Amino acid sequence: KKTRAKYKKSDLRLMASIINCEAGGESYQGQVAVGIVVMNRVRSKQFPNTIRKVIYQRGQFSPVRNGMLRKKLAQYDARQWKSCIKAAKTALNGQTIVKIKGKTRSMKGVRFFSVGLPNAKFRLGGHRFK
Repeated sequence: KKTRAKYKKSDLRLMASIINCEAGGESYQGQVAVGIVVMNRVRSKQFPNTIRKVIYQRGQFSPVRNGMLRKKLAQYDARQWKSCIKAAKTALNGQTIVKIKGKTRSMKGVRFFSVGLPNAKFRLGGHRFK
């Protein structure tokens, strides 16, 4: 029997959309990593406690500011976005590890990513994470 997902469809759509904006051109592991950052923030006392509030928190995600997230939410497509949706489900289900060059890397406590992040712990594709 199938286990019921612990997240709402609206959370999946939002998570897949922010992953598509931020890492649509990255590897699957890079997409999962972005989702994990969002979930780590939800679990952190320093950030809001819902996916929606984390993503829409003022000044945090550029696709929110520049209108890209709104466009992606409007064109959400389960077939074309297979990888982003799979990555979103993986993050929503609580995974906190990614594979980088064959090595498993824990992302517990990783709450930031950017193209040019100073003092980053590691790189994955075009992003630096800390």
